Amino acid sequence: LIHGFLLLAVLVCIPGVSGQLIINELDSDQTGTDTQEFIELYDGGTGNTPLDGYALVLFTGAGDISYLALDLDGFTTDVNGYFVIGSLGMGTDIELDPGTQGWLENGPDAAALYQDDAVNFPNGTVVNAINLLDAVVYDTDDPDASTLISILLNPGEGQVNENENGTGETESIGRCPNGTGGARNTSTYEWD
Repeated sequence: LIHGFLLLAVLVCIPGVSGQLIINELDSDQTGTDTQEFIELYDGGTGNTPLDGYALVLFTGAGDISYLALDLDGFTTDVNGYFVIGSLGMGTDIELDPGTQGWLENGPDAAALYQDDAVNFPNGTVVNAINLLDAVVYDTDDPDASTLISILLNPGEGQVNENENGTGETESIGRCPNGTGGARNTSTYEWD
């Protein structure tokens, strides 16, 4: 149980300092049909932060284009500062149908948080950093998505391999401590 949600992989980290909204944790790969995928946002512990004007956009490393964009208007983080997007039946803040393959590609891909509207990211939108707040580029033992890295991450930051320990189907990647590392940085992501 993490932040009130039942998830397959649980990254156990203490909360970090209050700050801006960031992508805190991600799980793109599980055993079988990936029905428990999720992305967790975190406001640094402020809690009840309105998410109006934010959009979460997913990019594929195959062509460096968007394949899903979600408006976060009308939502807020919970009292502890967390907001989770996950598969149907998980009891998350936004639930998506995983279908037979999951809704979150395994990589090399990216999740990016923008201060923008999802309508500005129709499927096939080329990756860009306009109004970008935070991003994580990730994979499951795939080659680096160099274009996604260079556009979405700060210089010197790298792609995070969810399967780094060889157990990616039972682990997620997340900042540890929660909320640390700074926007567009991946250096504090760990596996659990």
